[in-house]
Amino acid sequence: TATTGWGMIETNGKHTATTGWGMIETNGKQCTVDSWGLIETEKDEKAETRLNKIYGETLAVLKKLSPDVFVYEKIFFATNAKTVISVGQAQGVMLLAASRSKLAVASYAPGTIKKLITGNGRANKKDVQQAIRKILGNQVKSKAHKKTHFDDAADALAIALTHAMKEGDKNV
Repeated sequence: TATTGWGMIETNGKHTATTGWGMIETNGKQCTVDSWGLIETEKDEKAETRLNKIYGETLAVLKKLSPDVFVYEKIFFATNAKTVISVGQAQGVMLLAASRSKLAVASYAPGTIKKLITGNGRANKKDVQQAIRKILGNQVKSKAHKKTHFDDAADALAIALTHAMKEGDKNV
């Protein structure tokens, strides 16, 4: 049977705050991308408005896709307290959506994800994106005529793939 992984993180752009998500399916021998996407909010919106949108859209995606596991990246920021709070709030509402959806939850440190996906625990965002494209191939083409929104979802797919690899699907 297929094991489904899910990953979500929040990354901040110039005018929007984007939460990328991705879902993969594994059967122990291969991994396929089920789907991926974004939840975009305006940075100048009130926090409660942004969080409500993230919660509602997360819940809707979880209901539509019915994953087995919700996987997220543990927060690790050394200097910017404002970013830590913002990401923590977003993760909180996403975890609430996962709980309401009665999903198992797992989390991994950024270095663990980078090490498993790229071979380097200190890899940068671009290295992770390139590794995900190499591992998952044509399944993750960016959407036409837009900024590479896949870049935001690549981290989420990396998180989901890390979970699949850690849970014993070493061949994926």
